[in-house]
Amino acid sequence: MTNYDIFDEPYYLAQYPWVKPAIDAGIIKSGREHFEKFGQAGGLTKISRYFDEATYLAGNPDIAALVRTPNNANAPFATGLDHFIQYGYEEGRSRVSPNYDEAFYVATNRDSRSFIENNFKSGYQHFIQFGRFSNGTSFYETVYLNRNRDIGPFVYSGALTTGREHYFNFGKNEPNRTATFIGTSGNDTLTGIGVGNVELVGVTSSAGFGAGVSGSDGSNEFDTLIGGPGADTFVLAQPVFTSRVFVIGYKTFYLGPGFATIQNFTQGQDTIQLGSTSLFDRYIVFPINNNRDLAIQTNGLPFFTPNGGDQLSYGDTIAVIEGGGNLKLNLLPKSSFGTLLLG
Repeated sequence: MTNYDIFDEPYYLAQYPWVKPAIDAGIIKSGREHFEKFGQAGGLTKISRYFDEATYLAGNPDIAALVRTPNNANAPFATGLDHFIQYGYEEGRSRVSPNYDEAFYVATNRDSRSFIENNFKSGYQHFIQFGRFSNGTSFYETVYLNRNRDIGPFVYSGALTTGREHYFNFGKNEPNRTATFIGTSGNDTLTGIGVGNVELVGVTSSAGFGAGVSGSDGSNEFDTLIGGPGADTFVLAQPVFTSRVFVIGYKTFYLGPGFATIQNFTQGQDTIQLGSTSLFDRYIVFPINNNRDLAIQTNGLPFFTPNGGDQLSYGDTIAVIEGGGNLKLNLLPKSSFGTLLLG
């Protein structure tokens, strides 16, 4: 049952640089060979960005008593990783890393769910073999690294496991950082974490982010987007880009059944992102629930139907701002073609 699918050669060598001279000298052929012959039994555990010893032991408490310690020297496994490689991976154990969320990954890859269930012991197995360039959690890794180019070298060198690790340990306390959190094709709750600029996208649409994100448009979704201490952008629509990054249109979310509930919206700090500025009059904003909350509805907004036709949407609630009944949202100067920003 022993399986080394999760082994990441460059990452292992970055974590244990003293192995490389042995390879160069021809004593061993690779980091993988070193780990199998010496490292696994010797207690080395940093073999993948997506395995964390402490997370595995905490998420699988039945394993702790089986791992060798000074007080339990005869236990069968050198580490939690030792157990995972021998048994846990094939058993479908998926509580393995803060950089991977099983429920999120399976829900995001809804088009592959049947394939995953029929061919893999867990979504994690599919992620390791096919999905490492997709999102393992709601934190949008590739967008963070693209927007924070100074972080990439630390991740690529192995000094940090992921951009997510940097953000949750450092970036969330830095006002100049921008991070994006995305949802699934189901009902999600996303919270703005960090003092900088945070985007909250309750759907998994690829409209504004490019390839690698399974598409959903918010139909039949009831998402909750909660503002944090920073400047949050609540995304209700996104521009659509060509391969040459030209904006060719926009995609509005939550058309039809479903809407986003926005909490902790701070006017003057936070932003509501909608569609094209040329369609400013195609949305209406008005108080509801005895003037306690604020609704954002469509008012003749064009959209494409599933069968390929197009029509206008009237009176469809796409978002409710809790406690925002007295707000007067204004068009912000930083709005551009394809992006309507209210605040």
